[in-house]
Amino acid sequence: MMVDYEAVHEELQDILDDLTEKNRNAPIIVEGERDVRALRALGILGEIRPINRGTTVFALCEDLARDHREAVILTDWDVRGGRLARQLRDGLAANAVRYDDEVRARLTKACRKEISDVESLDRFVERIASIVETRERSKPSKRYYAGKVQRWAMRRTKRRVP
Repeated sequence: MMVDYEAVHEELQDILDDLTEKNRNAPIIVEGERDVRALRALGILGEIRPINRGTTVFALCEDLARDHREAVILTDWDVRGGRLARQLRDGLAANAVRYDDEVRARLTKACRKEISDVESLDRFVERIASIVETRERSKPSKRYYAGKVQRWAMRRTKRRVP
């Protein structure tokens, strides 16, 4: 199955543009500090609130309800992230805060199981951009070892020829 990296790159850029636009009015809720750093590396400058700061999920939702009427849920797309997203949806709805988890769903689909967390998102976007720019389809490590095996096979063949 060939992946159309140009389409993936365009889709990721659209998602990140939407996320940046939504972040102007609504804070993004992520799991931890590494997620915050990854989003900052992608150029998202608005308010980002990590869950793992020693409070409960419901306390975070109540705190958000004091200052905001909407929020963007961007937890990881693994099992734990799914549970946290459900708890956030319930907590935000109980505090009359509109939530948007569409970006999380779109990222899950766009990453195609290559990554499953927000903290890897900046490196993934960078790698896809590099692939699109250089038109190289394999990872650098795979190219290195493939070249090494090819050189080894050439030397071995040359030894056999009299």
